[in-house]
Amino acid sequence: MPTHLFSRHRGLTLIEVMIGMVIGLIGIIIITQVYLVNESYKRSTTGAGGAQVNGAIALYTLERDLRMAGYGIASSDALGCGQIQYYYNGAYSSPPGSASGALPPMELAPVVITDGGAGPDTITVMYSTDAERIVPATLSKSMPTASAELNLDNPTGFSDNPGDLIILSQGGVCTLMQVTQVQVSALKLQHNPGGTALWNPAGGGSLFPAYSQGTSVFNLGRPLVNTYSISSSSLQLLSMFTASSTTVVPSYNATPVSLISDIVDLQAQYGKDNGVNNGTITNASYTANDGIVDSYDTVKPATAAAWQQVLSIRIGVLARSQNYEKPDPPGGACTATTVAPTWQGGTFAVPGGIPSCYKYRAFETVVPLRNMIWRQS
Repeated sequence: MPTHLFSRHRGLTLIEVMIGMVIGLIGIIIITQVYLVNESYKRSTTGAGGAQVNGAIALYTLERDLRMAGYGIASSDALGCGQIQYYYNGAYSSPPGSASGALPPMELAPVVITDGGAGPDTITVMYSTDAERIVPATLSKSMPTASAELNLDNPTGFSDNPGDLIILSQGGVCTLMQVTQVQVSALKLQHNPGGTALWNPAGGGSLFPAYSQGTSVFNLGRPLVNTYSISSSSLQLLSMFTASSTTVVPSYNATPVSLISDIVDLQAQYGKDNGVNNGTITNASYTANDGIVDSYDTVKPATAAAWQQVLSIRIGVLARSQNYEKPDPPGGACTATTVAPTWQGGTFAVPGGIPSCYKYRAFETVVPLRNMIWRQS
């Protein structure tokens, strides 16, 4: 056999194999680097998209509740009452004057903003859920004691469904009671203790006041008192009144639940028709009580007249991306966010400060308090 045929079957030399391996390794490195860069861009894009979705949902959730704020209690007789005296299943709130009051304060107001200073604010929204009667009744006779039955000018629209609650308000003092019986023909409401009447103390509550003729009686039905706050980088909701169904008396609840993750800041301000120009809004003129918001601030109104000037709430929400953006170059400063996000009310608080290794999305809106605008004078 000719020798040239044997030379074709000798295979690759070691040098040729090594060259092939080097070329393959270079290709793997390039492919891996392209994949890592692409994955980084994808994580950054999806993280920013997640922040966009979370922030929009958080803003919508707050706005939906705020639009109902004050329903059933937006009256000059109720606004400015301050803290509500109430009882639940053996415990009192602190307003009745007992230092041992274990239940936290509950204020009779459409919206209460708790200024968090350099941190997130807290927003508490209150409104009635009863559609039968939104205009308050009045006591036609004085109550001799706190446990006395309520004689009304007209009890129509009130209900003794399990857990229906009312508020009596007079002269800056207000008390929460649970309706146990409606006597339409006798023009009376009963608020007896015991059984499923968890919101009525025995004996009517010696710490509660007895109200005089002309006291306003507000029908809350099964009220909603919702507190929104920020904790552990999420929007949390504390619903004070909870029940498994409409036939069960609402229970007092002190445990918040996490609603939306990666929400790191919440800011809010009252929109007031007070005739004050504090530089937060531009008007042609500033006149109190003309139906136009003149200023925004976080100062809680102290009187019924001041509460009636609150026509809107301005809120801002800051959402954070889920993904940590690595510094470039490694070991350097984070550059994902180098300037703190802002809203019309000021600058958001960024956890950890600026610069930050996360991306942020800011959301804001102004919510008209329609029940305050249409309130009963």
